[in-house]
Amino acid sequence: MKKTKTDTWLKRTKGYLLSSPHLLWFMLISITVAFTVLQAPDRNKISYSYQIGDVAQRDIKAPKNFFIEDKEVTAARKNQIKDVVKTVYDFDENLAIDIASRIETSMDFARQLFEKPEDSDAPDPTLAMALAIKPEFEKKLGMEISSGAFTILYKSQFSTDITLKTKSILDKILSNGVVANKEILLEKEGKGIILRTIQSNEERAVNNLKVIYGPDQAKAMVRIEGQPLLKKLNYNLSNLIVDICQRLLQPNITLNKNETENRIQDAQSKIMPIL
Repeated sequence: MKKTKTDTWLKRTKGYLLSSPHLLWFMLISITVAFTVLQAPDRNKISYSYQIGDVAQRDIKAPKNFFIEDKEVTAARKNQIKDVVKTVYDFDENLAIDIASRIETSMDFARQLFEKPEDSDAPDPTLAMALAIKPEFEKKLGMEISSGAFTILYKSQFSTDITLKTKSILDKILSNGVVANKEILLEKEGKGIILRTIQSNEERAVNNLKVIYGPDQAKAMVRIEGQPLLKKLNYNLSNLIVDICQRLLQPNITLNKNETENRIQDAQSKIMPIL
């Protein structure tokens, strides 16, 4: 029987393959890989198109993990921070120094009228001469006083004792602290405040807020603190010192809203989303 060309080609191909085992392995691996790819799950995946409210035909699994934040709980947790972070108040320790300096400067200035050599027979300055320097005295003191009040100081020759007593009374009150709005301060009574010294940036927690004076309390304390110091002075001079102290008093503790808000935001930023 005569062989066809096809038989001859098959025979040659078979012989070639049998003589090259590496080629057989390569073909086997290639066929296996191709079959695996064709049978991969993605090839059999069925896609569904859903709208909100549709019922899924089968379980749906996300291709990656999702973290769903509970925004209400997270927001509530951040709001709680406001009740935890202490409100910041600034304490100006230089205010007492500034007021004391103004008292000294003005009284020293006026007292110069009475300075004269020990052996001098020159008369004391008249009230009219003293009243001539009253505007400059008021400028240095930082407030206006009546002519009657200035006359009392003139009669005492602007004594250094008045200066010392006035400074002492004010120092005791300002060292304790005077806040502009005591009612707002007392709203923080439950958690206290942070009192930060402006000049040094040092901080301390204050929990007993009732001891800090409001403006009216501070004025009342002038008379209380001054009572043992002024009891030997005449009535007019004693009242004048009290009046000067009360008018020179200023709050040296002030609410720092910006710093408080910054600290709240910083604390809130550290709260991780609630899932």
